[in-house]
Amino acid sequence: NQVAQDASELNVAEQPWRSRMATRTREVLHRNMIPGVILQIFVITVVGSYYLSESVAGVFDQVALMKQTYGFYFSAVSTALFGGLIPFLVQKSRPKYRHLMPTSHVWFFLILWLLKGMEIDLLYRFQAMMFGSGKDILTVLYKVGFDSFIYVPLWGLTNCAIVMAWRQMGFNFGRTFVLLKQSRWWTDNLMAMLITNWMIWLVAVTGIYCLPLGLQLPVQNMVLCFWCILMIFLSDENM
Repeated sequence: NQVAQDASELNVAEQPWRSRMATRTREVLHRNMIPGVILQIFVITVVGSYYLSESVAGVFDQVALMKQTYGFYFSAVSTALFGGLIPFLVQKSRPKYRHLMPTSHVWFFLILWLLKGMEIDLLYRFQAMMFGSGKDILTVLYKVGFDSFIYVPLWGLTNCAIVMAWRQMGFNFGRTFVLLKQSRWWTDNLMAMLITNWMIWLVAVTGIYCLPLGLQLPVQNMVLCFWCILMIFLSDENM
């Protein structure tokens, strides 16, 4: 099976760029269709519960008040917790994963998501200033478009992919620089990540922007944590 997989990857690597992207897109759909649908249902349930249940709205409004009170401190700590620590601990709890993730790497994920939390909070605030805080269709579409097609490819996903590549290269700057000098890392690897992002996250991002500004980051963190844990368990079943 491993030989067949290696041969398949070699055949894909020799294809023209459009064919490679088409192949990778099909692979993304095959691997992520079910978890993607589960994610959309989760987001719709969370957003719908806020607008349809007074008790849920009351809890969420308290979270929004806490977010407003503590500002970037809340963004940093909560995102480090939901995006970094919780998924890391879940992954380490799975016997098949323990050898793949050194315990010392927890600091990498904590610092990464602490910084990303403040970055994403800044993105939400910037868009509120630029497009307003309304939840009408046009405002939501402006924010989704800016987030998905400007912020994500130019900065949000790209810097995260580079930092993850640095970790995969053993935190060696020289090896990372050599990797990033390869054009195919940008045209194939990064593009595959972008395609996955657009396919899986557009509905989720739309749901997040349907919420008040104070809830956008907390719900984003919930969705991020849910997605990471979902992928850990689904991948574990396939190993």
